[in-house]
Amino acid sequence: MEGAGAFKQCEAFSAELAWEGYFEAQGFSAEDKCEPCECTPAECALPSKVTANASVCPGEDAVGTLEAGASWDGSCTAAADPIPSDAFATVTFEPPTLAPCAPVSPVPKPSVGSLRFVRVCKSDPPGYAPSLSVTCYPPQENGECWKGYDRKFEYPMLNDTRQCSPCSCGAPSGGSCTVKTTLYQDPYCVSDVAAEVIANQDEPICTRTTNAPLASMRSRFTVNEPGTCAPSTDSEIVSGSLERGITHVLCCDR
Repeated sequence: MEGAGAFKQCEAFSAELAWEGYFEAQGFSAEDKCEPCECTPAECALPSKVTANASVCPGEDAVGTLEAGASWDGSCTAAADPIPSDAFATVTFEPPTLAPCAPVSPVPKPSVGSLRFVRVCKSDPPGYAPSLSVTCYPPQENGECWKGYDRKFEYPMLNDTRQCSPCSCGAPSGGSCTVKTTLYQDPYCVSDVAAEVIANQDEPICTRTTNAPLASMRSRFTVNEPGTCAPSTDSEIVSGSLERGITHVLCCDR
């Protein structure tokens, strides 16, 4: 028998699962709480559009945009309809952002504290507990252990019906995201007309371009350091209980 996460799978022994679970043992106990809430990193997200303006900077009267979509990876993206050079005076570049975090486990599991875990697989005789150093079988029909497997162990199993409340994550913080976005007058990102480097802490940047249409754009991170989010809620037990169930008996060789 081994700790949870360290035991060998029954499949590794070409055997089916007989039973498994946590059991009561002297000196080992559960905690009536949930596993801690954790959040994924706040990933840097590329800006998805550049806006063409009819007026000089700071840029007003939008006349069109180059739009790449929220899932853009920064590769060359051509506009469905290029913006003619005589239709705009300036362009506005948006900064990158920190994407929201998500709970690693939306609903965490109840804490098992220091409870011990056992997994028993079917075999002939029916049932064994694989580990590196010990082999066990259930007792014979008369309750006696098999020859050579004389050490009898009882496993008072626990029925855990506890349910935890959901986790959630707070707003992103920290992190450092900087991108270079380049605009092109052709749909293949060959002849550039403007470029800006902008960080997530910056305001949108308005700039002039060369006298050429806007047909495509490309963007790449020059700094990509995700931020973090603190869990905004702590998960709690909201229903169920941890109660004693059936007691299994095994006879082991040591």
